[in-house]
Amino acid sequence: MLKLMIVDDEPFMLKGLINIIEKGQTPCSEIVSAYDGYEALERLEHYRPDLLITDIQMPEMNGLELIRKVRERGLCQRFLILTGYDDPVYLHQAIRCKVIDYLLKPINKAELYDALANLSLELLGGEAEEKEARASSHPDDTVAGVDYEQMSKNVKKIIRHIETYYRENISLDHIAEHVYLHPNYISSLFRKETGLTLIHYLHQYRIKKAKALIVSDSDDSLHRIAEQVGYESVRHFFSVFKKYCGVTPSEYRQHYKIHS
Repeated sequence: MLKLMIVDDEPFMLKGLINIIEKGQTPCSEIVSAYDGYEALERLEHYRPDLLITDIQMPEMNGLELIRKVRERGLCQRFLILTGYDDPVYLHQAIRCKVIDYLLKPINKAELYDALANLSLELLGGEAEEKEARASSHPDDTVAGVDYEQMSKNVKKIIRHIETYYRENISLDHIAEHVYLHPNYISSLFRKETGLTLIHYLHQYRIKKAKALIVSDSDDSLHRIAEQVGYESVRHFFSVFKKYCGVTPSEYRQHYKIHS
């Protein structure tokens, strides 16, 4: 069960959020609230929550500054932003603060409940899940130049989703829906940690899989291989393959036959 602190300078919003969480059968066992950053810091001296939810725009100390102070003092390690500002500047600052999610007002109950449920599962079984993921990973599933060991759990979750559904017609909205993160947050966080855009990573992963299929079965049609790695159009597959490999799939297959 989660111990939670909520910080928001609007009494109506604060009361409403607490009501939503209490009535939503969430995994929260205890909720403490504060109306501003200074009150939050004072209460945190005696209360150690598993998660701190905060607004950004508040008088005297904004939510991002509060997160930095709380993290520096070791009072809490997990943060969620709930704000009415869909601002790229705030979003990038939130990513630098390593928040677990960036949700927008008005409150989407499903998004909030999912974020709380995921955190609860992480606290209960996160370490075991992480060990299992590392044990089941294979070197052939990695994309060159990406440091998987240094990734946050959110980015690892996104990558696992890509590895599972790369054969399908997945999009940013599709990924966001399944990993319960804001699309803008996903894009910025993913690029910051991997150095690649989401679509760039997806293409590289698909092409890596396509190359393995090409060399493992020299008789399989390139049209079928394109479909197997998620490209409905063989022309698009050829274009992407040449962009990332410098040669067409046919040329790659021929080169492999000559040198094998």
